[in-house]
Amino acid sequence: METAPVRPSAKAVDRPLLTVAVPTYNRQNFLATFLTAIAPQLAGESRVELLISDNGSPDNTGELVRNFQSNGVPIRYIRNQTNIGGDQNFLQCFELASGKYLWMCGDDDVIEPSGLGRVLAHLESQPEYDLVFLQARSFQGDYSPQTPQGPERVRVFTQAEDAARHVHVFFTFISGTIINKERVSQFPHRPFAELMETHLVQLSWTYTALEHHRRSLMIFTPLVGTLANNTGGYALFNVFGTNLKRVTDDWVSSERVRTAIFRGTLLAFFPWFLVKQEGGPKFIAEDPEAILRPLFGKYVHYWIFVYPLIKLPPKLGRAWFFLVRAINRIDKLLGRPLVGWSGW
Repeated sequence: METAPVRPSAKAVDRPLLTVAVPTYNRQNFLATFLTAIAPQLAGESRVELLISDNGSPDNTGELVRNFQSNGVPIRYIRNQTNIGGDQNFLQCFELASGKYLWMCGDDDVIEPSGLGRVLAHLESQPEYDLVFLQARSFQGDYSPQTPQGPERVRVFTQAEDAARHVHVFFTFISGTIINKERVSQFPHRPFAELMETHLVQLSWTYTALEHHRRSLMIFTPLVGTLANNTGGYALFNVFGTNLKRVTDDWVSSERVRTAIFRGTLLAFFPWFLVKQEGGPKFIAEDPEAILRPLFGKYVHYWIFVYPLIKLPPKLGRAWFFLVRAINRIDKLLGRPLVGWSGW
């Protein structure tokens, strides 16, 4: 592993408040968009460490990063000699981050203008947060910056169950989760490397923070842009069905928190992918019913929001999906009663 020199800042001897870490592999063009957007936000900013962990990219990622460094962008660049795998690269980002907080970002996601400054303002507030959750907006094609307008909408959670009710499956969304690494590192926990090859290693430190939850924040104003339909190549229902169920059962002790995560996944995640598979992201072919029914068949959410989309003819399935989507939006506006209601 090679490490490029870190450009010193005025407070280089101090621990950064925040590390923004970007695990990347062979996606130079996407990374260029990310760096172009964040570069002006880092000007004169001593509270942030920007870490790029390159998984041995065969493209010109290294040259791209060096060009930004030569133009004064403070980047700590790590390049692995070989591709160590996505989960291992995520774990490497966590282990090497020197900030009190860690914000891991996908290389094809973008931090909106003023987004970094808004996040830093929250991270400096007291008392501190264990987790910060961010909303994202989706874009297609070339990225066009959108500066957040108006007063910021936020919500503070003091109960882990409330956080799980609103975040659920999106605990897995790295660009939408900021972790208090300093606090997580103080707790005894199972080896994070246990989750290698699950595509969900990020849940190891996120769930550790959730287990010791005191206070977390959700920022509803979109501060992240995500490129639509730019994922695939893995077995989605195995990862977010089999693996998510096992990891959550093993790492989350509260049944109410686990149930909120599963219900949210059934209502707000699986329906979209069941309908959008054709012409959308390309995943490994699977039998959704064979995977999901044994895992989630005890939840009424599976039978109402997922099973009909598996069984109905395409036209009826799309009509049912529009109904599910409307229910999801209403549930979200009302504070997720369908995800948290103990009667379901």
